[in-house]
Amino acid sequence: MNSCYSYSAYSYFSSSNDQLTPPHPSNPIPIPISTSSDQNPASIPVHLPASYLATAAVKIQSVYRGHLVRSFIRTIRSVDAETDRLERLIQRQETVDAVRDEKSRERIRINEMLMRALLRLDSVPGFYPEVRQLRRHISRRIVTLQEVLDAIVAAEVKESEVEAIPASLEEIVDRIYRGEMKWREKGGEYCCGRCVWQV
Repeated sequence: MNSCYSYSAYSYFSSSNDQLTPPHPSNPIPIPISTSSDQNPASIPVHLPASYLATAAVKIQSVYRGHLVRSFIRTIRSVDAETDRLERLIQRQETVDAVRDEKSRERIRINEMLMRALLRLDSVPGFYPEVRQLRRHISRRIVTLQEVLDAIVAAEVKESEVEAIPASLEEIVDRIYRGEMKWREKGGEYCCGRCVWQV
């Protein structure tokens, strides 16, 4: 006898036979299985056309090459992001002051980070032209940052150099005007702003 009880969202079923498994027969029935040890399963040779094998090999190689290029580009992008971070760090005035301080190890730390990024970039093989071009671009940026860091360290500010720096635009214009007057007195020729005075 089956009956159904419903409470809110749940339904309960009850029956006279609550067994989950079907009842076992009282008499087991034997099933004979015949196997012979001298019979081996027959092997069926599969002959694929040569063009199918060549096409499969080309497809596998192209997928693998694509995977390699993507992994190389991923490494280059991570080095590029690290280079951007280091560039922002070097541009900060606090970093410049810390690098110029002889007691600080900031210069060594930044230089090691730049070298680590350059070594990660060197681990990427450059036998694909696009990868080689990206790698070259990022390595030039890193070398430029190393040169900037070395220039910051080498630029020791002396008292005389601080006095030689113009304080205002009027002082700059005045120096240019005085230089032009000296040039006219000597009878020199002027070709551009960066040329040496010629007499």
